[in-house]
Amino acid sequence: MTGVKRVAAVTGAASGIGRATALALSRQGTRVALCDKNTTGLAEVAKTIQGESGQARVVELDVSDQALAAQAIDGIVQDWGRLDVLVSAAGIVSSGQTSRGPVIRIEEADWDRIIDVNLLGTVYCGQAAARHMMRQRSGCIVNIASVAGVIPRINSAAYGVSKAGVRMFTKCLALELARHGVRVNAVAPGPIDTPMLGPADDPEIRARFVAGTPDVFRLGVPLGRLGKPEDVASAIVYLASEEAHHVTGAILNVDGMAQLS
Repeated sequence: MTGVKRVAAVTGAASGIGRATALALSRQGTRVALCDKNTTGLAEVAKTIQGESGQARVVELDVSDQALAAQAIDGIVQDWGRLDVLVSAAGIVSSGQTSRGPVIRIEEADWDRIIDVNLLGTVYCGQAAARHMMRQRSGCIVNIASVAGVIPRINSAAYGVSKAGVRMFTKCLALELARHGVRVNAVAPGPIDTPMLGPADDPEIRARFVAGTPDVFRLGVPLGRLGKPEDVASAIVYLASEEAHHVTGAILNVDGMAQLS
């Protein structure tokens, strides 16, 4: 790779962990394709990258559509000649009204939307990226799992199930791609200070995530603070780097020890 700029595709790049990761990769000299449904947010991230003399292109994408995911990844490779890194950070916490309620009341449409975005969106982008990386015999994929994929929460079954699926998909894809020289890993964030966590101006909500909420789930953050998107981005950058050349099939916790609290 000496003298060749790496190419990365980041889904969910308009905000939160995806945005922080796109900026971090760009600051290392990687060309970044910014993928999201939120084109306004993508334009802001692209402007920031270009203002720092980086290279970015905006790709409007709903990851839950398999054909569109393949088309987007194929287009990035066609334009930039290769794909070295895929970060699947697109995700949603809830969908319709029943998605944040008791398991027995979650309706089909809410199950479908959360699974379609969080799990199948990760699968579809991973499939498309893998085809190119296999031909290159190089590349790495980093998926976003969650502590919710291993720790059950009251009224969050659909989200937890989707993230548990991401964990197993990561391991299955890693096993299949290992012989092609392609690595696949995931990061599992705990509570991260993003809009998905709740209103930014509500300190009580954030304090409850740190302290733990026994009536909902026992999760707390022993380290004593919420994570930042940049904390997760740093872990992703490591997994995508040559320093992690012998790491595949791993789930890296970035949670302030929340999974063991």
